[in-house]
Amino acid sequence: MRLVDYKVRVITSNLSGTASLVRVLICSGDGDGQWGTVGVSANIVEASWQALVDSVEYKLTRDGVMPIEGGERMTPT
Repeated sequence: MRLVDYKVRVITSNLSGTASLVRVLICSGDGDGQWGTVGVSANIVEASWQALVDSVEYKLTRDGVMPIEGGERMTPT
């Protein structure tokens, strides 16, 4: 899995003061294709983290890896 593209956009909002929302768009890929994920927050690091986590979770789900529940990895049956 690799990062293909990373974009940050400022979203015009009615938040008070200097606060603005940012939208982070991440394009990731592997040998089989590419996919995009989005994160939105007033904090660019948080928005980036949201998009990155979603991208990794998408890749794992697509590859058939089940989520960890109760500390043990579940394998597909």
